[in-house]
Formats: sequence, C-alpha cells, structure tokens
Amino acid sequence: MTETTLNSQSEVGLREFVKENEVKVYQFLQLMLFGFSGLEDVTLEVFRSFGKYFQRQVTKKNTDWEKTALRIELFSLAWEAVIRAQDEIEYNWSFGRDTRPLRQLDSNLLIQENQHQKWKVDTEVILPRLARVDIDFRAPMVLRDVLCFDDEEVIRILETRWGVYRHRLHRGRLAFRDSLRGRESRSS
Repeated sequence: MTETTLNSQSEVGLREFVKENEVKVYQFLQLMLFGFSGLEDVTLEVFRSFGKYFQRQVTKKNTDWEKTALRIELFSLAWEAVIRAQDEIEYNWSFGRDTRPLRQLDSNLLIQENQHQKWKVDTEVILPRLARVDIDFRAPMVLRDVLCFDDEEVIRILETRWGVYRHRLHRGRLAFRDSLRGRESRSS
C-alpha cells in the first residue's frame, strides 16, 4: 500500500508528519495533565484518533492537506483528550504559601547550563506550579509560550474567540507568576 502524502511546500507522509509532531503533543499533554498516571494511554488515544481522522480523509479522497491544518486537528484532538482526562484527575496539591525567600526561589527555578547563557528549566519546581494554574488558563499559555504556536493556531485548536483567548492567556500568565512566587492562585 502506498503511503498517502500531505501537500505543502514539501510532500510529507503521515508517518513523517506524526514523527515531527509527536514530541510536541507529548509535551502538551504532559504539561496539561501533570501528575496523571494515564498519560501514555491518553497520548496513544490522541494518535489513534488522529489516524482515524486521517483515514476518513483518505476515503473521502480529500488529499489536499496543509501541514498547518493537520497540526491544528492533531492538537484539537489532544485538547479534547485533556478535557476528558481532566474529569479523572484528582489533584492533591498543597496550595499553601511557599516560605522560601523570593531571591532563593528565583535562583532555584532556572539553572544556568553553560557559559553560552542557555537556561535549563528546573522541572521539579516548574511543573507542579504550572499544574496549579486552572486548565482553561494553562492551555493557551502552554500552546503559545511553551510550544510556540502562533495566536491563530491556538484559537483554532481551542475553538475560541480572539478576546477569550487573549484574556485566558493573560490570566494564565498572571496565575503562573503568582504560583511561582508562592501565592494562592487568583484564577480559581
């Protein structure tokens, strides 16, 4: 069986498309479902759903795809999986105030990797604090700031309006900043 290709500047097969995006999808799911024990199952479910979507498009003889549209569909499926999995999660976070001084907290968050000023994020501190941010505010922030999607792609993935997206992005950034400083989130 010949592999169906995607039309873009360069023709890419389905396997290559999935390989290009699997790390970002996993990162998105990991950041959105931090502490969830079924993360691998959710990831497989997303790619199974995407495979079914792709096969439906092939049977419809719809072979004029753009990589961007397929990427948006893939992340829309991931977002739907996050919403379904969110019902199963019971976070047991301690939302108390962090008693460490702010200077010490800031110096522990980012660890300088080498003299080229590359920074490595201390995930043991960042991920639990990111998980404190409400999921509706966390999703735009993760897609935009961590995974580097542009605004239009995030709006299409989350299926929301421009103003709602900008509001949630701003509130997510504020809530994340507050959680880094050890404050109770205002977004709850």
